[in-house]
Amino acid sequence: MAKPKCVLLDAGPVIALHRAGVWEQFCDRYEVVVSEIVADDEALWHSRDEVTGDRATISLRDAEAEGLIVIEAATTGELLSLTSRFDDVFAGGLHDGELEALALLAERQDFEDTIFCAGDGAAIQAAVMAGMDERCDSLESLLDSAGLSKTLDWPFTKAFHDQHRREGLDNRLSGLGLRR
Repeated sequence: MAKPKCVLLDAGPVIALHRAGVWEQFCDRYEVVVSEIVADDEALWHSRDEVTGDRATISLRDAEAEGLIVIEAATTGELLSLTSRFDDVFAGGLHDGELEALALLAERQDFEDTIFCAGDGAAIQAAVMAGMDERCDSLESLLDSAGLSKTLDWPFTKAFHDQHRREGLDNRLSGLGLRR
């Protein structure tokens, strides 16, 4: 049976899923894609076990080798096409991994049914400002849909996502943060 939905994750949700102990279950329920920048840089954070104090490294390259996820890289042209939509100040507030993920989402037809998930307000706003508001969701909602409900930090909740979705819609309507 095919996985029900393709999800493009930013670094924050990857780390949150590991901390919540549901990374593998999430990958079983969704086709998970991460950008190359997230895989090779931004998600290599260490998380400290609150009980033992031990640190664990997140290796998305290992997860790819195990068949849990797919790692994709955006081309320079795809990145330039995406960033040309935003003014320099707004684009400067986005992390490289977010830019790469949004470029994949915006520029590749094979990603048109993919859901973007981030825990960063600017990334959510950028997706909405680029006209991809229906292609974004919160980690909380994705976990609920997969039957993996967990208590999450504020940036991964539906309320946080909805707040930044509204701000992105306001920006799109007013032109704030967009190239004129």
